[in-house]
Amino acid sequence: MAPLLALVGVLALVAAGCGGKSDAEKANEAYANSVCGAVATWQTQVKAIATDLSAGISQASLQAKVTEIESQTKGLVTQIKALPPPNTSQGQATKQQLDQLETDLTNTSTSVKAAASAVKADSSAATVAAAVLTVAPQVQTLVTSAKTAISSLQSSKDAMQKAFKSADTCKSLTSSNSSS
Repeated sequence: MAPLLALVGVLALVAAGCGGKSDAEKANEAYANSVCGAVATWQTQVKAIATDLSAGISQASLQAKVTEIESQTKGLVTQIKALPPPNTSQGQATKQQLDQLETDLTNTSTSVKAAASAVKADSSAATVAAAVLTVAPQVQTLVTSAKTAISSLQSSKDAMQKAFKSADTCKSLTSSNSSS
């Protein structure tokens, strides 16, 4: 009876190890979910603001929307910076890619703000419309940069790739972006 109980115990341990995720896999996926969740929330907010960039917009409303986009982007950068990557070489490599995304987002956001700031309060409707034509593609670049960064993380050839591919928030982010 004792050998049978020992065999059952060993089989239970083996079964528990099969199909389950290791602590490292769980940490990677939690990190990926946090990053993608932050990006998805930011992306939704920026897209909502950007849909209001249309004909008939005033200089004041353009400035307000650009300030809102800048604020949301700064918030995303702060959120991502606050997330500690998994303590692995792949985690550090992922952090470097996200650092580059943060730089790209900050630079583009600054460029958007500069373009909108060039429009003075007494500008004509044509001048405001021209600024919108300059700002709108840059806002789209913000969203595209984030999508590209996540796609890149999903196609890397390391343990983080699996996490970014399997994390629910990353799946929804990339599937919802395929139409953008």
